[in-house]
Amino acid sequence: MLKRWLEKAQKIADRHLPEEVREGGKRLAERVLERAPERLRDAARPLFADAEGAAAAPEPSARDVRREIDEDKTEPGVVVFGYPEDPATQRVWALLDEQGVETRRMDLHQQPAAARQIAGVTGVMVPPYVFIKGRFWGGEGEVVSLIELGDLARVVAGDLAAISDEARRIGKIVEEFDDAMSAENIVKRLRLGHIVAMEDLDCWCEKDPESGALRVIYEGVPRPIGDLEAIAEEIARLVEAEEIEARWLLEPEVSTF
Repeated sequence: MLKRWLEKAQKIADRHLPEEVREGGKRLAERVLERAPERLRDAARPLFADAEGAAAAPEPSARDVRREIDEDKTEPGVVVFGYPEDPATQRVWALLDEQGVETRRMDLHQQPAAARQIAGVTGVMVPPYVFIKGRFWGGEGEVVSLIELGDLARVVAGDLAAISDEARRIGKIVEEFDDAMSAENIVKRLRLGHIVAMEDLDCWCEKDPESGALRVIYEGVPRPIGDLEAIAEEIARLVEAEEIEARWLLEPEVSTF
């Protein structure tokens, strides 16, 4: 994981930083390694060596990298965001366990920014938040209703065509979104609060907590909303060239507890 993050950081630096800045960073890293304890130095040198030799070595395509990551994934399609000590969150976990539904539990204490983002996207201020196949389905009351309707298993399986009208109302299934990675669609969906996941970094729109102005988070850096179209065009170009692989998310990805 650390190696992939370093490689991603290297790519971003190569794209955006002047050569003299990159060279200065390499010299600084070498000086730090010279003064580091031997064990740390021995562990870190291969990472820097891999980064320096990356241009010469044949690299797998972004599609190959994503495929390798996906093959290693065993994450469930049901994700519950909440606080471990919260009774409502605990009841939702218990309900899903009773139904035999495998669940990924996300601790909002560890990611307060994610809590604000989910609240902004869903319009619901109080967890737990239950996402199934990337769609927000509500909290405790909605899970109870899906169980009583007999629709929970169908929703978990992704068989939305077979669920009842009441379940469709619970899931607010009134609009299907285009998953295309065209610049126009990226602008449209980011403005709706959706998220583009690209390798290890996400891109989304949010309000600046200080000014309240809308901004774009891209490559880990806040950008003005005026840059949205240019960012969308860059993402679309990189996807079309198969330099990266991107997918749409309706939930932030945060750490599991």
